[in-house]
Amino acid sequence: MRISTYHSGYEIHYDETTDLWRASQLSLEAATLSALRSIIDQAELEARQMNVTAFLLDHSGFSIVPVTVVLADRDGKSAWVINRVEDPKNVKREKVSLHRLVADTPENRQLLLAWRDASRAVYEEGQRVSRMRDDIPRMDDTAPTPPLE
Repeated sequence: MRISTYHSGYEIHYDETTDLWRASQLSLEAATLSALRSIIDQAELEARQMNVTAFLLDHSGFSIVPVTVVLADRDGKSAWVINRVEDPKNVKREKVSLHRLVADTPENRQLLLAWRDASRAVYEEGQRVSRMRDDIPRMDDTAPTPPLE
């Protein structure tokens, strides 16, 4: 009879001949199931640890903040980052979507600068168009209209 279970997506089985719990996929073993689970958790945590610089795009898409990616999340869709820019003495740690992160490479830096310049130009043009609209005289800004006969 084979006793088996799963932990963090890995199959664990009990080997009666050696009196050990084994996670064959990871080549790990321990005397107790709880000890093996702890070893798996530690190995997984170490595998997810990072120290990578990146840029974080804010939710509005207009700001670019340099961050350090420190830990990939188990979900494969997010990561934990450290932001020291806002206040270097007060480290801000947050979980963000990978979709908001841009790898810090020379090519990406050029793309980000080009995007920032284009965004700024669009914003300034929008401001110019708004001023043009605001400069159009309105009926309530001019002399009273003559009464209707």
